[in-house]
Amino acid sequence: MRHVVLYIAASLDGYIARKDGSIDWLPVPQAGGEDYGYGSFLETVDILLMGRKTYDQVLTLGPWPYADRRCIVFSGTRAGQRDGRVEFLDCDIAACVRELKKKPGDGVIWLVGGAEIIAACLAGDVVDKIILTTVPVLLGEGIRLFPETNWATRLQLCDVRAYPDGLVQQTYVALSSTTGKGRGLAMECGECSPV
Repeated sequence: MRHVVLYIAASLDGYIARKDGSIDWLPVPQAGGEDYGYGSFLETVDILLMGRKTYDQVLTLGPWPYADRRCIVFSGTRAGQRDGRVEFLDCDIAACVRELKKKPGDGVIWLVGGAEIIAACLAGDVVDKIILTTVPVLLGEGIRLFPETNWATRLQLCDVRAYPDGLVQQTYVALSSTTGKGRGLAMECGECSPV
């Protein structure tokens, strides 16, 4: 079964964007510099999931970087459309992701964002792993990574990496709400044994 990975950066106070959606506070990777594991992670990905606002944000960053991967954008206004890069869907997000996880293949399903899509996937219990890079900046307000909820997602810390520029990357595996163990996710990091 495929696995869903939320790979994302957030400010130290838990925001993924400013109120207007701006991500100008994120560090810009330098050519040949540290990529915080992004390149290695991207090599494992064959499906990307994102909301329409996140998609619009990606389009402002330069040429479309995911041409060889399937990309699904959840959008109530553009459902059923295609634009040469992505397919737009308006459906029960968690149910859709459950179906994608069952499809043949061993590539990762990357949950890119935004906040509403992330919340739907967490509430639907379809996220298997979270790779969160914390940027040492306090925004004070903006779009929260994790909303206030009435449900809980139990996680097990698997790895922590600190980078010289102050970014810290934490990797968590999601634990089953019924067994308290990992969901059979094979982990490549040290001491975590989620199975």
